Amino acid sequence: MQRGEEVLKVYAEALLFASDKPVPLKILMNVMGVRSMKKAKEVMARLMEEYRSRHGAVEIVELAGEKYFMRLRPDLTEAVRRYVSRRVLTHGVLRTLSLIAYYQPVERSTIVSVRGKDAYRQIKILVERGLVEAEKTGKTQVLRTTQLFAELLGVENNPQAIKRMITKLASAKRSGEQS
Repeated sequence: MQRGEEVLKVYAEALLFASDKPVPLKILMNVMGVRSMKKAKEVMARLMEEYRSRHGAVEIVELAGEKYFMRLRPDLTEAVRRYVSRRVLTHGVLRTLSLIAYYQPVERSTIVSVRGKDAYRQIKILVERGLVEAEKTGKTQVLRTTQLFAELLGVENNPQAIKRMITKLASAKRSGEQS
């Protein structure tokens, strides 16, 4: 049975809305019930355009590796941050992520020595969320942020660009606190 395009968009939209991670095109194809990658990409392109043309608070973006993600528009994040009580990541996990991002590539043992034994659990969460990758080297692991992390931050995926962005954010925060 061939589903109409409107129905395909509804299925794709439902999956993207329900997911807290980027969804690979292959999984979207499964939920839409289509076999043609070309057809799935066309449906996704039209769905993304619908969201763009609405100028609403939510957008659908295509990420590297043929993945799609539904998110709040970046320009609105700051406006709603203080009203949202649920944190996606705990303060401790965010601090660990910040250290990894700033000093990457960095050995897990270095992060643990700075952050304490809780860092093992925090790193596991970051790896599971796709924000950090851990590469085994000898007796330890080398940690670095992923393409997804860079895309969510809105910066190219290289350590220098990420470090510049973190430095810029930290100095802006310090300036705001001094006012």
